[in-house]
Amino acid sequence: MPVLLSCVTKLIFMLDNALKPSENFRKMARKSIGSILLFIFTYLLLIFGAICLTLICAFAGFMLIAAKPMFITIMLGGGLVCFGILILVFLVKFIFKSNKIDRSHLTQITEAEQPELFKMIDGIVKEVGTDFPKKVYLSSEVNASVFYDSSFWSMFLPVRKNLQIGLGLMNCISVDELKAILAHEFGHFSQKSMRMGSYVYNVNQVIYNTLYENESYGSFAQKLAGVSNYFAIFVVLANKIISGIQFILKKIYDIVNLNHLALSREMEFHADAVAASVAGSEALITALHRLQLADYSLNNVFDYYNAKIREKEKTNNIYPQQKFVMDFYANLQGIRVENNLPIVSDEHYSKFNKSKLVLKDQWSSHPSTKDRVAHLRNLNYPLRGYGAGIATDLLVNKDHVLEQITKKLFDAIDYGSSPLVSDAGKFETEFLETQRKNSFPRLYNGYFDFRNPIIELESNTFDKPSTSLQLQAIDLFGDENIGLLYLRDGINSDLNTIKQIEDKTFPVKTFDYDGQRYTPEDCLELIKYLEAENEALEDRLKQLDHQVFEYFLLLAFKHNSVAELRDLYNNNKAINTLLESQNAKYAKMVEVASFMHTSTPLQTIEQQMYLVKDEEVVFKEQLGLLLANTFYAEQITVEDRAQIEKFIAANYIYFAGGSYFDDQVDELFGTLNLFAKIINDTNFKAKKNLLDFQAALEVACLTENNKPVAI
Repeated sequence: MPVLLSCVTKLIFMLDNALKPSENFRKMARKSIGSILLFIFTYLLLIFGAICLTLICAFAGFMLIAAKPMFITIMLGGGLVCFGILILVFLVKFIFKSNKIDRSHLTQITEAEQPELFKMIDGIVKEVGTDFPKKVYLSSEVNASVFYDSSFWSMFLPVRKNLQIGLGLMNCISVDELKAILAHEFGHFSQKSMRMGSYVYNVNQVIYNTLYENESYGSFAQKLAGVSNYFAIFVVLANKIISGIQFILKKIYDIVNLNHLALSREMEFHADAVAASVAGSEALITALHRLQLADYSLNNVFDYYNAKIREKEKTNNIYPQQKFVMDFYANLQGIRVENNLPIVSDEHYSKFNKSKLVLKDQWSSHPSTKDRVAHLRNLNYPLRGYGAGIATDLLVNKDHVLEQITKKLFDAIDYGSSPLVSDAGKFETEFLETQRKNSFPRLYNGYFDFRNPIIELESNTFDKPSTSLQLQAIDLFGDENIGLLYLRDGINSDLNTIKQIEDKTFPVKTFDYDGQRYTPEDCLELIKYLEAENEALEDRLKQLDHQVFEYFLLLAFKHNSVAELRDLYNNNKAINTLLESQNAKYAKMVEVASFMHTSTPLQTIEQQMYLVKDEEVVFKEQLGLLLANTFYAEQITVEDRAQIEKFIAANYIYFAGGSYFDDQVDELFGTLNLFAKIINDTNFKAKKNLLDFQAALEVACLTENNKPVAI
């Protein structure tokens, strides 16, 4: 009993500490309060001025009419009154604005339907010390959130929150991780002091509405202007004054918004602390690390069925397919699996991000995952196991619920009559086949995913292999060499940002690079250093490219396959060389025609059409070359050829008499998209043929030496 009491006391102490806002949170809250007070003071001054102006205009208007009642004075007097009213309406219109959350994609559940899930929610609510949600909804996506309909009056009136839980999330996390995520959401409302964030949010919405959501106001002003030319004059004058008001409010908005975002980041840290105290630090960390993989996997399934709409194909349950895709990518990337879930480590999560630049992102509402994980590890709250299994195991009649949410997704699509319902087996077979067709052998460990095989080769390069090369494929494509690619990408990304800081397009006072503090004045030296680093790194990668070539040339000599290897390299080089020119001409055609998809003045359209027709000549020439080149024959279907030939033969004018010919515009952009698809697919195929052939040489070599084959 004493041990039990000690544990309970410790838990209560942990939760009290977690619920207590940090000093930094209090600091951000004070700054937010200051910015709100600044807004209130400024806004009251504007309202007072608008009321006075409205009264003066009304008085002047009535006096003008009373002095000499006639048509002109009545119009001018009425215009004066409208002038004042317009400005006042502009300043108070937000009061009538409400933000309704779309619930059409949500499915409400009750405690009677899902007692286990509600039991978990109830326990979290009691432990955190907040209110139970007004309603609980299930959705399809990888997400969980607390939401409510808001308006100006919700700053003063209590509003109960709703909870939304995505099945795409529950399908890919453990029960403990779900508890941590839900505790995070309720952590946002765990103390009265947390209401400050909601208050600042609503003030932000007020200013945003006043500045940018003016469609109904604009319509009202236009109607007034349409009454009479006299009224129109005063509407124009009112708009001039309103522009000045907007200028003032924009300055206030920046201050309020920056403080709101800073407070939001602190609120995330606070909510994480609550979640860690309720479920344990590690439960939230593992969930955060897996969310990106879970979301990517579900989007893969969505993309598959989006492509099947024309074939009227759907499925009863997308979630086993999401899990299949997630497991596939976890295995592909060597991520270990525990309790049927991939455990994405810190090392793996940061593997692809080699940036050494640290900026305080003042415009972000959330801290980075890296910062959140560091904060959670520092808290180091022990895991408080709630139960084993996947989070969807909490659902009563789980399969029915998953199918119900899936049905709601597909019901939003018009398949016509008798859609085809496919099973998971078909999806898995086609997914794996697509992966096989659209990915390179695992032998390369991702080295060539965003890098081309070497094309700068001399004519005698294939005459004999290097005899000094002692490397093996496992050395060439090991993690150390792959890391060079990520390091180069990190340096390039950092360089671009530092150049923006240097030329003042990215305003910051200080930033950290590789653990050292810098100011904008230090950028020039740092840019020179990073450019030298980048050049040295690119030299290492080019040397590695040559070693890769020499390695496979040696294998080709051993298997009498040099001629095939030479042909594949030459094809890849020729197609790759053409691609650069083709992409340039494609981009130019898209650039000169892009105005067709935007609202453009008539005179500008007529001028741009001359450029379109000039560039169209060049583009049609490229299309003709494409059809005549045997490199592209495999990627051009009969339908593709007919579409291209039709476009080449046509003499479209695209626009006349003040209107576009939509079918001609669609034909232009359809042919552009087809051109881009053919050249990129052909380039990919040439690259894949070469890499597949080299991988086959490696397999043959390993088989001869009785070594395990892993490509």
